Formats: sequence, C-alpha cells, structure tokens
Amino acid sequence: MALFKEVRDDNAIMGIWKMEENLTELESMYEVKEAEMPVYYAFRNDRRRKEWLTVRILLRTLLGREVEICYHPSGKPYLKDESFFISITHTIGFVGVRLAHHPVALDMEYYSKRVLHLIPRYVSVGELQYIHPDHEIEMALVLWSAKETLYKLFDINEVAFDEHLFVSELKYGDKGTFRGRVKKDGFEVEVKLRFEIIDELILVYC
Repeated sequence: MALFKEVRDDNAIMGIWKMEENLTELESMYEVKEAEMPVYYAFRNDRRRKEWLTVRILLRTLLGREVEICYHPSGKPYLKDESFFISITHTIGFVGVRLAHHPVALDMEYYSKRVLHLIPRYVSVGELQYIHPDHEIEMALVLWSAKETLYKLFDINEVAFDEHLFVSELKYGDKGTFRGRVKKDGFEVEVKLRFEIIDELILVYC
C-alpha cells in the first residue's frame, strides 16, 4: 500500500500509511540495521513490529532517504541527524508521521465507541459542549486526540488531561481548526490545532 494521505503545508510534512502488508512484506521493504535489532526483536508481537517497520518506511517515503529515529528518556522521538522535528502516531491499521523545522505533534485514532466511557477522565465540564449529540463518538475522539497532541507537543510530566489540557473554539465538521491550551504549575501556552475526520479515522495535529 502506498501513502494513504500526504500533506505538505506550513513548512510541515505529514504522511499517513494504511498497513495492509504482512510482516514478511514489510521486512522486505526495510532492512533492520544491526544496531536496531535488539529493539526490533524485543517486540513480543507482530503488530508492534509492523508498526515499527511501517514508520521507518513511511519516513523514507516522505524524505526520500533513511534517517535514524532516536528517543528521549521520556519516549519522545527525534531524528538523529536533527534535520526535522518529528511526531509519530499509530492506531488500528494505520501509522502517521509529521515533520517540520519547528516542534510538531500528531495523534490519530480509529473510530471506537469505547471512547465514550473515558469522557469523565479527560473532558472538563466546560468542554462537554463540544461533543455534538449527533456525532458524539467522532467529537469525543477529536477531544481525546487533541489532548494527546498537546501532551506530545509539550512533553510535560504528570499531566491530567481534564485539569491541565484544554480545548476551545471547536466546531463539528469533517475538518477544522480550534485552540488547545496547556496550563500547569505556572506554565501556560496556547496553540492552534487542526483536525480531520476521514471515514473512521480521526486526525489532530499542529
């Protein structure tokens, strides 16, 4: 499968790959380097190996070259050659990457009713207005992805999604822009977020 979606705007590059290949096919598309083998073979299931391989195949597809992905102690990824900031996401059947010369973040979720049971854990009282009664699953997932995106962008420890991460100016649609805000221990910043709903896939990024 080629790229499912590619976007280049605001000096950023974003790619989404639909994982339809089996593990053998992916292993033929990317050669695991000797230094990468301990990490790769430590994965206990094929799903994680497929995600790991697909991210690197997608990155090579977007950049036209291979770049080593490293990780900070917090788990946040970065490129070894520091050519771009990077954000990585995966959900059922898909992986995504966003790149830019400034900090970026991307989260992606697949349509699932289970998110409704989590609403009290991540949605503040003031944000309940954004869960459209006719599209509650989609908008609940947009809110969840928005807060995951904020968390990835600022990499702050011990964050409560309903107390430290906030969303405003969100309106239902297939796509749109809105505001995200982080407020914790004297640190406060607001950013513009974007969302897209593509069939049963929800994307939020900045």
